[in-house]
Parts: sequence; structure tokens; C-alpha cells
Amino acid sequence: MSGAAALLASVERQGIQLRVEDGRLRFTAPAGAVTPEIREHLRSHKAELMSLLEPIGAPRLYPASFVQRRFWTLQQLNPKEGFYNIPFVFGLRGQVDSGVLRLSFDAVVRRHESLRTTLEERDGKLMQVIAPSGTIKFTEETQLGVDENAVLEREMKRAFDLSRDAGLRVFLLRVNEAESLLQLCLHNTLFDQSSVLVLLKEVSQHYSALIAKQEARLPAAPQYVDYVRSQERLSESGVEERLEYWRKWFGRGDPPKWNWHPSKQAPANPGFHSHVTWLRFPPELGREIQAFSQCHGITPYISLMAAYAVLLKRYTDCADLTIGTTYSNRHDWQFANLIGATIDVPALRFDLTGDLAWPELLAQVRDVIAAALTHQDIPRDRVMPGSTAGPLFRVVFSYFAETPHGQLQLPGVEVTFLEETINQLSRPDLYLVVFSDESRGRGGLAGYWMHKQDAFTAETARQMSRDFEVLLSAMVGVLAPMAGREVE
Repeated sequence: MSGAAALLASVERQGIQLRVEDGRLRFTAPAGAVTPEIREHLRSHKAELMSLLEPIGAPRLYPASFVQRRFWTLQQLNPKEGFYNIPFVFGLRGQVDSGVLRLSFDAVVRRHESLRTTLEERDGKLMQVIAPSGTIKFTEETQLGVDENAVLEREMKRAFDLSRDAGLRVFLLRVNEAESLLQLCLHNTLFDQSSVLVLLKEVSQHYSALIAKQEARLPAAPQYVDYVRSQERLSESGVEERLEYWRKWFGRGDPPKWNWHPSKQAPANPGFHSHVTWLRFPPELGREIQAFSQCHGITPYISLMAAYAVLLKRYTDCADLTIGTTYSNRHDWQFANLIGATIDVPALRFDLTGDLAWPELLAQVRDVIAAALTHQDIPRDRVMPGSTAGPLFRVVFSYFAETPHGQLQLPGVEVTFLEETINQLSRPDLYLVVFSDESRGRGGLAGYWMHKQDAFTAETARQMSRDFEVLLSAMVGVLAPMAGREVE
């Protein structure tokens, strides 16, 4: 082993991760790990280390993350479908410079390896293939007098070939001389909400700098492989405890099957097309939920999840409910500005037997969420070898405290986030999304129900939305006199 290779192995054992970024050797390390002696060794072997880490013109290979493996596998079930495409559309009013916009995305691609990463199976193992360089997949069209939504939907539905495409593509549609539509389409192997916010912020900074003929000055970007390494180290600890948690979880038996009431007769070949029903909370109710949650020592996410569980019980007659949720696992400050999928989708199992009072239900929801997040990342077949049971949940809930509103800022261009552009292909029967809606005043909340058209009707979804609002009003009304007490 060469001196540089031995040094690389030595520092990695100490938790020091080296990488090449913008032609420089950079590192991520625990506090105090890089001693003056190690720093000198790195300096003296810099050229050799950079050659090892990024051979000229050659991609680097690294094992795929748990999230990448999950969504890659799901994509292989329907390789020509866009089930896992996540679109974000912005209306642009003004003279946007498409050349500068493309260069701005290219600059972000240079900074973040995840935006030039493809996925391939090598010797039976899914690997990240990280290109040493790359540019954004940017398409521009001018379409006057056409159905813009149809054009955007066409672009959004195009499937990603993950062996050839990175998980982001950009489409600019010129509507007229003064108006354009910008669509960012991300694959679930790359997407989480935090990544989108980082992407928009960096594109804005690069675009502003290029227009001003200046250089954007951004701190070094955290890299996805470093995040995956950190998750691998964490997953190696406490494995037996997590296995025991899931053994008890499955010890209650698989989640029971249930039917919607009322429901539609299931077709012989159920599809994945869904219907979207928007949920617009009255501004005062959104503020009450925020204030109520703060008073009782919980988050709005927990309050909303509790009401969602009660609603599902009413519409399914099932008290043993499992709800999937999305959780972005990036608590380490060094990954705050990461672009890469950090989403976990834990299965939350609630016992709604009997008539639980709201305080009891809220406490259970809080505890179930905390336990699930602590014990996640154990493959089901490791707990139950040979299990052929179906999915653990048919319904999902997501809550976003931040949205892309106001995040993309281009000098001389009025930018509007068009939140109602959604991929309406869905695997869950029902997916409820709630997010902070500052356009409706401080503390405002909004969201939507996305349900399979084969599960129940749009009228049922509208009634469900009305019932959900009534439940939330009842919850904050019952517990408002208890202000100042935390859920015990």
C-alpha cells in the first residue's frame, strides 16, 4: 500500500473523510480529530491523495444509501413510469436570462456530487457512480398559445433512467416575451424538501453573482457520500435494540386489512392515478393549532397526525392503524446545506382502541413517533425472514414547516412558486400533505389530500377534508383551557 493510500485508510478510521472539491482537497471530521501532525501529513501527500480520490476522467463508486436503494427498487417495478418524479414549478415574470440560469445550475452541479451521480448494480450491489464533472440537464422550449399545463405534465411524467440520469432535470417553457415557467423535476432517489431549499438558494446566489459579473462566494458544500458514511456508522450501533423493537412491532401481527367507508368497488386492475383535493385552513385555525402545539409541548406535526389518525379510524373502522410518514434525517449541522435524499419513511403504528381522550392520544402519537425514528433503518426481511406480506401502510402523512415560497430569487424577475403543480401518480391509497402557508398570515396552514381514484370518490375526499377541519377545531377547543400544561 502506498504512503498516500495508507494515510487515507488511517484518517478514515479516525472519522476523517477526505474529498476533492473544485480542485481542492477538503475534509469533514469530528471536532479535534485533525491534529497539526495529521494536517501536515495531508499537506505533504496532497497530490497523491487527490489522485486517489478522484482519478482524472474516471467516476468514483460508493455504495448507495438506504433511501436510494428503496426508491431505485421501486422504480424498477415500473421502469417507464414517473411515479417517483417530484415537480416544482415557478412562474417567472420578467426578462430571465436562460443562459445565465443554466450556468447557475451548472455551478451547483459542480459543488454537489449528488447532482452528477447515477445508480448502477455492480456485482449484485447498487452503487453510486459519481462523475468527476457534469452539467445540468436543461431543456428550453418556446410554446405560444399552447396548454402550458399539458406541456409541463408531459415533461414531469418522463421517467428517469437512473443508470444514465442524475436525479434532477430542469425545463424552461417560454410562454411569451415577458413570462416563462420553470420546472424542476427531481427523482425520489435525490429528493427531500431540505435539498430543494438548498438548491433554490444556491441557484439564486449564482444567478445574482453572474448577472452582476461577480463570483458567488459560498462555503464548502457537504457531500452526500459523507452523509451516507455517517449513517452507516450510526446504523452499526444499537442494531440488536432496533431489531427487538421491530420484533415486538410485528409480534402484534401484520397490520390488519381494512376498507374505506364509503369506498368504490375495486377494479380488476387497480391503477395509480389519484385525485387532489386542496385543504385551506381558516387562518385563525392555523394559528390556533400552532399556538396550541406550543402550549402543550408538542409540534404541529404531532397535533395534525393525531387528528389524522382519528379521522382514518372513522373512515376505516380500524383501531390498529399504521401510517407512513416522511422524515428528513439531517440533524447534524454539517449536513444542513446538503443536496441529497435523507428521507426515511417510518411506519407509525397507533392503537386507537376505545375512546381515547385527546391528551392520551397526543401522548401516544408523540411516543410512537419518537420510538419509530429511533429504531428505523432495519430491513423487514431481517426481522421477518421470508416475509411475503404486502406494504406496511396504505396511507401517508407529511408536514413541511418550510416551503419553496420566496426561496428562488432572480434579479429583475418576479418569481412565484406554483404549489398546485403535483405529480398525481400515487402508490398510497391516501397521502395527506400539510405545510406552513405564510400567504394566509402568520401561523397559516394549507395542504392537500391525494387519494387513489380507485379507492374512493372526490366527494368522499372533500367530506374527509371538512371532517378533518372539524376534528382539529374540536381538539384545540377542548384543550385550550389547559394552556400551559405539557402532554404527559
